[in-house]
Amino acid sequence: MFNIVSKLKDKRSLWPYFFEFITVLLSVYLAFLITEWRENHKEKQDTKLSIERLNQEIFQNYREIISFKEDVAIRLENMQKIEDIIDPNICFAEYIPVFNGFRYARFDDASWKRANNTKIGNLMPIDYTEWVHDLYSSNLHLDQHNLLINKLMYSKQIFESKDCKSSYKIAELYAWQQAIWSISDVYNYTRFIQEYRPYFEDLLTQDSTTLAYFVSRDTLSKEEWKAVLKKERRHIDKFRSSAQTRKIFEKIRNNQN
Repeated sequence: MFNIVSKLKDKRSLWPYFFEFITVLLSVYLAFLITEWRENHKEKQDTKLSIERLNQEIFQNYREIISFKEDVAIRLENMQKIEDIIDPNICFAEYIPVFNGFRYARFDDASWKRANNTKIGNLMPIDYTEWVHDLYSSNLHLDQHNLLINKLMYSKQIFESKDCKSSYKIAELYAWQQAIWSISDVYNYTRFIQEYRPYFEDLLTQDSTTLAYFVSRDTLSKEEWKAVLKKERRHIDKFRSSAQTRKIFEKIRNNQN
């Protein structure tokens, strides 16, 4: 105690302790800054990598929805060609090979799930994340619809021989719904890739078919886009608005009452 009091009386002897204290304080502070910088740097790198993987997945889904849209429209058209030869005495399931069954979309969502289940999802740009969420919600909606089709297609209770004609029209209605939704989904995917095009430049150059489709839409103005969507929907809607379709739907409704 005497030594401390003596040192306090001699102000000059306090300077070494003061500098030592400052040195320790600065060391702790710098260590904290370095640790924080490392964590932030790692988070940025992880976020960047997650976005890259997610964009690759989105691009694969874009390819799938383009193919799906074109394919399901053709299948719906083929269904119109054979509905006049349907024999009421033959089970509907036997007609499935005629139009090669229904087309199922195969969407990937592994990267999106990983981003959602970690802190990385919260570090992505808000506008980007919200748009991606909408895209994957549409994917899920279409997937669930596909499962309903599959269940309906092979349901013996619904597809009995005596109800083959009506069952075929129900199946057509499902295919029509697929076609309508796919038109909107392709539009939303295309608009997303247009908005975040720098992310997709390399991916587009790796797939000539998808690039050609994207470029054909990329130059469209807002009004031209509307015209294209209207034309595509009108083409699909004509398969549902025929007099024969209305007659079958009316029969279905009467049987339900």
